[in-house]
Amino acid sequence: MSEEHAPSLEEPPATRVIANVEEYFELESCRAWCDDNNYHNVALQFPDHLLAYSPTVYNALTTSTTHFHILADTNYGACCVDEVAAQRLSTQAIIHFGHSCNSKVLSLPTLFIFGKEPVDLDNLVQSFKQTFTQTDRVLVVFDSVYYHSRSHFIGAVRCYPNVTIRKYSREQNTTNSGDDTTVDMSGNEEYAIFYVGTESLALTNCILSNGSRKVWSYDPSSKECRLESKSVNKMLIKRFSNIEKIKRCKIIGILIGTLGIKNFREVIDRMKRVIKAADKKFYIVSIGKPNPPKLANFAEIGAFVMVGCPENSLLDCTEFYQPIVTPYELEIACVDRPWEIDYISDCSSLLDVKYIDIPSHDTNSDGMNDKAIEKFKSLDIAVNYLNDRTWTGLQQRLGEDEPAVLKQGQFGIAGFYEDEPEGDTRVKS
Repeated sequence: MSEEHAPSLEEPPATRVIANVEEYFELESCRAWCDDNNYHNVALQFPDHLLAYSPTVYNALTTSTTHFHILADTNYGACCVDEVAAQRLSTQAIIHFGHSCNSKVLSLPTLFIFGKEPVDLDNLVQSFKQTFTQTDRVLVVFDSVYYHSRSHFIGAVRCYPNVTIRKYSREQNTTNSGDDTTVDMSGNEEYAIFYVGTESLALTNCILSNGSRKVWSYDPSSKECRLESKSVNKMLIKRFSNIEKIKRCKIIGILIGTLGIKNFREVIDRMKRVIKAADKKFYIVSIGKPNPPKLANFAEIGAFVMVGCPENSLLDCTEFYQPIVTPYELEIACVDRPWEIDYISDCSSLLDVKYIDIPSHDTNSDGMNDKAIEKFKSLDIAVNYLNDRTWTGLQQRLGEDEPAVLKQGQFGIAGFYEDEPEGDTRVKS
């Protein structure tokens, strides 16, 4: 992955004209899924770059017995299922189109239609054979939008006995791919990763999560195959820098990056305990998709921790005023969690009992930490920060100033007002 082009949360994949909508969106599978499960009220979720095809898909799927709703402009990442918007419409299920992070949803049944982006299979197989020998152990990871080509690829590399085919998924919850299994990236086997997909947050996540392995990527759009592991050190240096900044912060914002992923509430509770264990203060911030102007309004917050899916948590915060870290990085900074060779981007993994526990503190009868009470009783950081500002916002000053005198305003347009002198030299339209 090139340093000059790091994918961001807002960046959509390259768009192209889809000639066969029926095949690309697997409309026959959508109809069968709704009929088999007797769904009569279904939400159709589209990412921005596929939204132009939503009316066509809607018209093709709508029947006298099944009603559909189009979901667009998701609250958070387009790769996550927007259950909140779907529940407002009282839908029974969701059909999610486009790339997906495959994070487990809370409650609504979800059908994932990844799409079928074109792949030059001959060039893909040739690049693979030029990169690996028949004795190499290789895990082939397809980005979800290219997963449709797996069967042809398997047949072409049948002479490679140590090749395992998996799509990019941590938790398998798709209902249209029953043959899929979860990839366990935590094993100690010596194998390389061959990733089929374009530059994206999914690729970044794959690289960091496999820091102990060589990761090769094949970009179907450019037909370029390259070793990605060389860029890991540059990315980790940036992540380490943010961890050091967290250690110096007094106030940390817990940035909500999802409302539809299973266990996200438990992760937020854990982040609260982590921050308290480090004698810091926290605020929970929910602003939808983050951007620099939004977060700049919280000047008293020194850093943010993003609670979201594995892809959306890895933000490139170069343009942000405050660093944004993942829950895993927050635990490294606040409770001295050891750094793993294979980066943990799935925040749900932090809830696993086999990992480090949050240090416990002695509490009084009210369940409050004595040290924290003593500290914040004499100093409320956020309030003092606001009081130290030279400008604290507009003030009403009720009863302090005389009422303003109302005066007649001007008439006309900005180019020339009626009460201006005749000698005005401005050009009149």
